[in-house]
Amino acid sequence: MSAMGEREEGGHSHDVCPYQGLVPFESGKSELFFGRTRATHSLLDRLGRRLAGHGSILLVSGASGVGKSSLLRAGLMPALADGMLPVAGAQHWPRLLITPTATPFRALAGAWTQAFGGDAGGVEERLREDPRAAVAPAGRLVLVVDQFEELFTLVTDERERQAFVRALHTMAEGRDGAGVIVGVRADYWDRCAAYPQFAEAIQDGQVIVEPMTEPDLRLAITGPAAAAKLEIEPGLVEIILSELRAGRAAGDRYEAAALPLLSQALRNTWERREDGTLTVRGYEESGRVRDSVRRTADDVLGRLSPEERKAALRFFRRMTVITAGGQVARRRATLAELHAAASARSREGREQVAALLSAFADRRLLTLYEDAAEIAHDALLTAWPTLWQWLEPDLAAQAVYDRLLDAAAQWAENHRDPAFLYRGPRLLAVQDSRPRWERDPDSFPPPGPVAEAFIAASRREARRAGRRRRLVMAGLALLSVLALIAAGAAVNAADEAGRQRGLASSRQLAAQSEVTGDPALASMLAVAAWRIADTDEARNRLLTAATRTGRGSISADTKGVTAVAFSPDGSIIATGSDGGTARLWDAATRRQLGAPMTRAKYECTKTYLGFSPDGRTLATACFDTVRFYDVATRRELGAPLKQEKLVTAFAYNPDGKTFAIGDNTGIVQQWDAATHRPYGAPMGRRDETVSRSNAIQKVTYSRDGKTLATAGQDKTARLWDTATSRQLGAPFTGHAQPVNDVAISPDGTALATVSWDRTGRLWNVATREQTGTLKDRSAGYYSIAFSPDGTRIVTGGDSGRTVLWDTASRQQLVALADNYSSVDSVAFSPDGKLLAAASADGVVRLADPQVLQQRGTPMPALAAVALSPDGRTLAAGVPDELSPDIQLWDVATQRPLGPPLHPEGARRSAYRLSFTPDGRTLLWEGSDGLRLWDVASRREIARERGLSFVRISPDGRFVVAQRDKSLVFWDLARRQESGARITVPDHTDLITAMAISPDGAIVATTGFDNRVRLFDVATRREIQGPSYAAQGGFVNDLAFSPDGRRLAITAADNSVRLWDVPDRRPVGIGLITEDGGTSTLAFSPDGEVLATGLTNGEVQLWDLRTYRQLGDRMTGHTKGVTALVYSRDGTTVATVAGDKTARLWNVRTPPDLVAAACANAGRSLTREEWENFVPQEEYRQTCP
Repeated sequence: MSAMGEREEGGHSHDVCPYQGLVPFESGKSELFFGRTRATHSLLDRLGRRLAGHGSILLVSGASGVGKSSLLRAGLMPALADGMLPVAGAQHWPRLLITPTATPFRALAGAWTQAFGGDAGGVEERLREDPRAAVAPAGRLVLVVDQFEELFTLVTDERERQAFVRALHTMAEGRDGAGVIVGVRADYWDRCAAYPQFAEAIQDGQVIVEPMTEPDLRLAITGPAAAAKLEIEPGLVEIILSELRAGRAAGDRYEAAALPLLSQALRNTWERREDGTLTVRGYEESGRVRDSVRRTADDVLGRLSPEERKAALRFFRRMTVITAGGQVARRRATLAELHAAASARSREGREQVAALLSAFADRRLLTLYEDAAEIAHDALLTAWPTLWQWLEPDLAAQAVYDRLLDAAAQWAENHRDPAFLYRGPRLLAVQDSRPRWERDPDSFPPPGPVAEAFIAASRREARRAGRRRRLVMAGLALLSVLALIAAGAAVNAADEAGRQRGLASSRQLAAQSEVTGDPALASMLAVAAWRIADTDEARNRLLTAATRTGRGSISADTKGVTAVAFSPDGSIIATGSDGGTARLWDAATRRQLGAPMTRAKYECTKTYLGFSPDGRTLATACFDTVRFYDVATRRELGAPLKQEKLVTAFAYNPDGKTFAIGDNTGIVQQWDAATHRPYGAPMGRRDETVSRSNAIQKVTYSRDGKTLATAGQDKTARLWDTATSRQLGAPFTGHAQPVNDVAISPDGTALATVSWDRTGRLWNVATREQTGTLKDRSAGYYSIAFSPDGTRIVTGGDSGRTVLWDTASRQQLVALADNYSSVDSVAFSPDGKLLAAASADGVVRLADPQVLQQRGTPMPALAAVALSPDGRTLAAGVPDELSPDIQLWDVATQRPLGPPLHPEGARRSAYRLSFTPDGRTLLWEGSDGLRLWDVASRREIARERGLSFVRISPDGRFVVAQRDKSLVFWDLARRQESGARITVPDHTDLITAMAISPDGAIVATTGFDNRVRLFDVATRREIQGPSYAAQGGFVNDLAFSPDGRRLAITAADNSVRLWDVPDRRPVGIGLITEDGGTSTLAFSPDGEVLATGLTNGEVQLWDLRTYRQLGDRMTGHTKGVTALVYSRDGTTVATVAGDKTARLWNVRTPPDLVAAACANAGRSLTREEWENFVPQEEYRQTCP
């Protein structure tokens, strides 16, 4: 079978492109589909076993871009045709492949009639009534439903979703059922898990399509070339793999999202082939992997007329949709929609639409169907900055517009049932958005007669509801005997009406806060929402606004931004792109100041820039030329400064008299800023070889201007005396790869460097000794900077993370931003209140480095953590696996309270720590059992061997623990077992997690059987009734809510489930972490928030009233969280993680959050803004 192994060279010519670009491989292209042999075999094996059993849906999931569609279409489908499914006769079974679209039953009926004939309408009706009988005439078949996420992004009727899922399950069940394979993106897996029909598919394990390994990826590059009889220039494959490998350890799988970008880059390289050979030059000209999609899309756009560009904007808006979660997703737009968007009523107009769509489709950016079009791949949504520039300003209005059209269609399909009409905040949102739509009819065409009828009907219903309320009030008045009672009733009704209006307004503002792209506006809207009414939605948005570090972004260039700098007064941000263009931006408004400054004859791979110390001049360097611009006028000052070699670094001296230029041969030359003549002798050793192993990567001056630091390709950093041009001391050595950036601390005593070797390093300037290492998750570093006060360091790298570090402890404080691609340059504002991170995706992201949920600095610790009941003392294991010692810390000062407590004779660190409710005794659990410590005297007062999984009762009288495969109750006062033991059945010998209810009446346990059992403490018997069986694998932790009614259960499938203890049933919805499983959890004292510690080191809070994430994740730990506990007053969460640190996190209450959000916003909504967002409410100042 062609997709399954070595292929013979066929008749492909190198004049036919063998690379698909963003479009998935189809079965007809299987001979060009390489690198997925093992994945296809695994999928066939899993499907065969599923069909040989009692039958159920097979779920195939993986990250966006990993190649699920290509695997199903060009791997699985041809393999089925070749008889490779290990089931007798399977090669003769019919095979259907569909995507759900907005009408999944219609899509399935269409595929059926195309294969077997018949009336599509009749088939659709039979599929709805009896799916099994409808497909029976075909015998046993295989149905592949690709892009199943469309069921959630395009289908708006939940009843339709449920019906389609039931139909798939009905077709698949039983020994003679159909083979139903569902392909879905991993970030929609939790949506599937909400349907019971998927339970068996999830429990038996879905097929995870993993990113490619290096051998697979190499074959995906070379295989299609060989099939098309193309040559590949030596070294090209290694260059591509090296680019994709950046920042990853040997043996790591490659990033899933890189696959479609690679395919597009290879297609563009093929377009630049030379005599049937794919060349390095063609690959470079195509934009390489990271920039190929952007260049392709911009190239198409650049060939369009202004009118065609406007039409393209309207088309792409119709081909995207804002999901219920606020995300932008692809949607298939009908040609009728696109004709309407372009006002193409004539034949000529429709032909122009077809030509415009073809321009994008020919470059594999769109996929065209007989009557529809859609964006070829999700990658375009993130890899083309221009598209985001089109979409971002109107996300809120677009979301309301899209949902209106869907709601109107659903209302019409249900015979205009009034139950489907808009009410309250949804109707208000439409009314608020209509002026925006009417101002931009090109972007928001008239909604159409159905939608207009829907709006009119919704308004009529609202008026009728108002009249009904008034009639009720009037009736009350007529029926009242006493005027006082009548007046009181009217007042109460008015108050209730006002309260309901306030609730609706609060929720409306909260929704608008969520979708706006302006952080300051989001904060103002969140505060206003909470001031109007304390709704769950307002609280959620308030916490998010108050704790979010992001301060907006600047879409600086369609090319990557390679340099960013603040003016000396902090009011202006300068950016330089890899195309040679510099721009100035207002730091407060993020708006561009004047025209861009572009004078490069050729596109640069990197632009360097710097402000003069007086802020009047901006210098830009590109290739071999440095230019100087007047900041006020953006006009070039004098003649450019030409260099013999390529410029690779630039910096102004703080004294303003000189500047330094580094070149690609390893030389740094200072220049007189007034005369532009060389100042002093050159610094460095010139390297004229091709390798340029001495090339200068970065230059920077000390604050006093007396010292210059350089970072080099030779893996060193060096210091130079600016007066004598002589090197100061020995070089700083230790990096295994070139040093990319260097920074001098404000006091001049420390040096910071970053390298491709995935480390940042701190050095003592006087001794040249390394004093610390900065290491983030698998990131190779490109940029580093000290804060103006020197207490913090920021780094950026190829992982896309901008990370803030504590200078003194070398510990990570927070990940300020996650960029879509590498962070090439970082800069603090002069006052340290703003940070800019420039990214290869063309965006500069701004963050507030002062917004930290982490309190103070990390404390060295390991494994276990406990907070005293009064919240003043933290206990944690010392950071040594072989030491059992416990360190007590003062929470206020985060300083040690005396020397560590030493459990005599113990050999390893503690597993668990806990305080008794009175705070006088500390319980230490380790490998040899339980020990008790008197906190005041710091003495060990008792020990008991053989106890594990120790949990203390709420009244402090006893602990419950595991001993000899049983539960025992150990009396803390008498220091002995109390009462009968509980034999725990069916946990496969060992308990793996345990919790005791707040009233001490129930103990919950789980073990390797993944089943949660409840036991009555009084009777020592298991409480009968349904038990919880974790379907997602191993149960990591259990926790009771403060009222004892809910049990939180976290499993290895990244989910947290809530179980109603009295009713013995699931409650709410599952809480799914998108990345990083939940290792430990704890309820807040009021039971309204659940804190979860993740295996990736992050801490996440969940609002249990709305089952939504509260705020941004709290980042800082670099390894998985092992223990987590809430303070009794609910203001602090303490964690310990595998990075051997304990950290304290602020968990603020609404009044504190209002103050923080107001500080972030800087002001209240203006009267004009208030009237625009909530005209139904009286204006008020929300921030003092």
